Parts: sequence; C-alpha cells; structure tokens
Amino acid sequence: MDLRLTEDLELNVRINEGEYCKLKIGYGKIPMLSHVSKHSYFYENNEDVVQVEDFTEQLAQKYLLSGGINSGTHSSKLFRYVYSGKAETTKLKKVYFTFPELAAYFNNEISRNLEQNGDLSGNVTIEPMEATVLKDDQTIKVGLRQYYRLSNTSTKDGFQFTSSMTLFFEFENAITFSEIEKYLYKSKNLFTWITGFPIKVSKIEVSDDENRGTLYIPTVKDTSEHDLSYPNSFMLADRLREHFVKICESYFVKNTFEFENIWSRTIPLYNFNGVLEYETMLYTAILDKYCSHKVDQLNLDTMLDEDKYTELMGKLSDLISGDTELVKTFSKGILADLSNVKVLREALPNRSAATFKQKVKRYLNHIGNHVTEVFLSSEDLHVIKDVRDRAAHGEIEKFTTDEVSKIYWKLRMLVTYLIYKDLGVSDDDFLKVISFTFNPLALNCDTDEFKLDTKLNKAIALPVSESVFSELSSKLRVHLVLTRNQNLYEVHKEYTAKLSNYFSVKNSTDRKINHLDEYVKTLLENPKLEAKYTGNAYITHKRKNHKLHSVILVDTPKKLSSYNVL
Repeated sequence: MDLRLTEDLELNVRINEGEYCKLKIGYGKIPMLSHVSKHSYFYENNEDVVQVEDFTEQLAQKYLLSGGINSGTHSSKLFRYVYSGKAETTKLKKVYFTFPELAAYFNNEISRNLEQNGDLSGNVTIEPMEATVLKDDQTIKVGLRQYYRLSNTSTKDGFQFTSSMTLFFEFENAITFSEIEKYLYKSKNLFTWITGFPIKVSKIEVSDDENRGTLYIPTVKDTSEHDLSYPNSFMLADRLREHFVKICESYFVKNTFEFENIWSRTIPLYNFNGVLEYETMLYTAILDKYCSHKVDQLNLDTMLDEDKYTELMGKLSDLISGDTELVKTFSKGILADLSNVKVLREALPNRSAATFKQKVKRYLNHIGNHVTEVFLSSEDLHVIKDVRDRAAHGEIEKFTTDEVSKIYWKLRMLVTYLIYKDLGVSDDDFLKVISFTFNPLALNCDTDEFKLDTKLNKAIALPVSESVFSELSSKLRVHLVLTRNQNLYEVHKEYTAKLSNYFSVKNSTDRKINHLDEYVKTLLENPKLEAKYTGNAYITHKRKNHKLHSVILVDTPKKLSSYNVL
C-alpha cells in the first residue's frame, strides 16, 4: 500500500511480538505511534528509528518510522517520517513528487475529438522536460513527467482519462529523508510561484535504482481548490518549457539564499485571507528584507569614511549644543537630545539607504525600470510605506478599501517580479508572462497598458490632433476607419459609416464579405493604399494615449509593415 500525503490512515501494527500499537497518519499531522496497552511505555525504547509491521494484513507490510519526537506522554511517540517499501533507505538516489494539480496546468497540451461515427482521437500525452544542474559537486537531474491511465467509470457506463504530473530528482549521491523533505518544500514553493496558486504534493516515491518505496512527510493541510488550467496560472506552460533549464539552475543552485531565507516567507500568504492592510504589511516586510540584502550584497549603500563621519558628527553636535533653539528644533518629535553625539549617530546613521523607501529605490534604480515603470511609480512606494506603518502600529487605515487594494496588487506584482528575476527570467520575458495570463495578480494589478504593449512591440501608436483625441477618447467607438493626413491620423467618416452599415445586424443575411478590412479595401480609390485591421492601436497626443479596440488602418503597405500588421 502506497503512503499518501493527503490521506488519513490508521493501522494496527506491532513493534515485536506482544508489543502492539496503533499508527495514525493524518493529512497535515505528524504521525503518531501509540501503545494499545496503557502499561507499555516508550521510554523503554527511546530510539529515533522504529520498525513496525501491520499484523492484520496477510502480507504483513512493514513501516520504518524515523525522526522521533517526544509527544509529551510515555505511551505514544511522534515520528517525522514514515517509509514503506523495498528500496534501501541508505541508498536512495531518486525522488518523485506527484503534483495532481499540475495536470490541469498543462491541459492545453491535451486534445480530444469525438467524430460523429464514434471514433475518438486526440493527444493525451504531455511532453516531459528535463534539466541537469551541478550542486555541491554532484550532478542532479530535474524533470517533469506525466503519468496517466484509463479506467472505467464508477457506474461502468464508460471510461475516464486521468493524468498527473511528477517532478523527479535523480542524484549521484544517496539522499536522506531530511534532504528529501527540503526538496519537497522547495518543489512546492517553486510551483506555487510559477502557477500563482498554493499547490500540493500528494505522494512521494523513492528509489535506490532497483527497488522503490513511498515516504510520508507531514505537510500543512490545504483543502483549497484553484483552477490552474490555461490561461489562469501566472506563468503559462509554454513559458515554463522555454525557461525550465534556466529556472532550475537559478532556483536549485545560484540563488538558494534568496529563496530559502527571504522569498519562502511569501508562501503562507498565498493562502492568507486576512485584512488587506496586514497582508500589505507582511509583503512590505519581505520586500524590505530582500532589498536590504541586495543593497548590502551589491554594495549599493554608500558610506563616509569612519573618521570623516565621526568628525562630521562631532561638529554637528557642537553646532547644535551651542544653540538651545537648535537643540529644540532638531530634537522635536524625536524625544531625544540630538546635542548628544551618541544619539545623533543613531538618528543620522552613516548610510545612504537606511529607510525602506531608500533601500527599495536604490535597488530598483540598480536593476532599471524597464518592468517596474509599467505598474509602479515613486508615489506608490510612499503609499505602501504609509499603509505598512499604520498596520504595524494598529492605527485606523486612512485610505479607502479600493485604494489599499490597488496598492496591494502593485506590491504583490513588484515582489513577484523580483522573485522571477531571481528565477533567471529576463525583464522582457517577465513582461510577456504578465501579458498573456488571466491570473488574478495580472488582472488586478493596475498596469500602464500602452507602456506594456510598447515594450512588447505590440502597440501601434497613431498620432492625432487634439480634437480627434478628445473625440475618440471620450466615448467607446468600434469599427473605426483611420486614414493618415500627412503625419496625423483622422477618422474617415464616409468609410466608417459604410463599414458600420455593411456589418449591421439587418444586413447580416446578404453579407458576402466577412472581414472588416477586406470590405474597406473595396472602398479604396487609391491603388497604392492598403487596409488592415488591428486591435492594438493607440491614438496619441502629446503625452496622452488612448487605446482603440477595433480599427481598420488605411495607409501605404510600407507604413503598415512598420506597424507589423502586414
């Protein structure tokens, strides 16, 4: 019988003849071994490793319990790990984590078609992916594989196809249960960041190359359900395939400190449904810790020479202490005497990036604003800090719920961007990630759509006059035909009216042309002009822009080609 992380199990077992126990394994709980007899005590067997066997089954399956923990009573004992199988535990080199939810993540790679004659065809396989990394002088193979099966329905009136994904690790050196536990959480964390949802592992299989076994490790109980199917996950499956090798190298080898000591703190927040201000406070604390680390790591915090700093503090202290009014002015609100050198050094530390905003700005300036300018402004950092401070001090929030929600999603996007940067995803590729997903983070984060589409080379910027901009941006318009007059575009009212009339409901039965731009071509009198439909047009005037959702551009083929619409 395979051990599963998400199922409850109660077994009647014995340690040896005459010493009978109950082994309880519960989802989210540490396994407990309890003596049936109230007169048997575990202090007589104080080992951290105990082997028991199921005496109620004919095959008498054996279980190895290890990582003993004191339960607080003499009649029972807790164990961190429960193992069952034939693989030798001192020679384990392969580990397989089953992620049942990841099958939905890859659902767009599975196709099926039922013909009228009953023939069923399609593709049920998900192509595996692999990466090889070098860590601690050993080569580790990491990969994702699919397992699937066909089975009868419960009523035997048909069959069903089920699929699951397994993340596997193959090591050169033998791996211990405690190391497997670390890779379990590493794997769960990684796919939580990739999918944007908390994700579960249902089974751990191990192998010594010849035999296999299953391992139970208690994990936090999570019964939440999320739709990971295309396109709801944060990083879509095709993007993961493209970056899988790079992600494995960055995550499992290069940036382990950042992920283990800082970013791992974001994982509980994926299941946190508390007050927005407090969730904002927690994300801000993580961002603060990360930027502090990067500022120190990259030596971005400029400091004065210690002798010069000491001399400056002495002069400033003398200046303040020599004038009672200055003492009052500088000390106001600080509740400390700034004429004292020691107090002054604490108030004015020898650092250029001492505050939250300074550290974040310093690091963001270092990496550039190619991504952050799409969704974040300098003022946003000020708002984040204000919300954080009020939540930390238990004060009533001054911003409305909508305002806090808006800044919360921006903060989460910033944190996610920095996580993906540490995963080895480039700035341009991150912009592609947020552009093609329907994940709640991308949908709720207020982004500058024009900047985003421009950076992705999707935006078609059409300069217009002030009057045209005012007219088109004031109300929703569809099926517009725009023509260029010298350097400015304008609405061709005759073509637009004819287009709207031709594609009206009343003319639907007599319509012979089904494409908007094909119809406009029939109206053109100049053979040197071409008509092309686009859904990515932005009219611009000075520093303002406005997106038009259905436009037919009339221009020369050369100009239309420059917009990538021909």
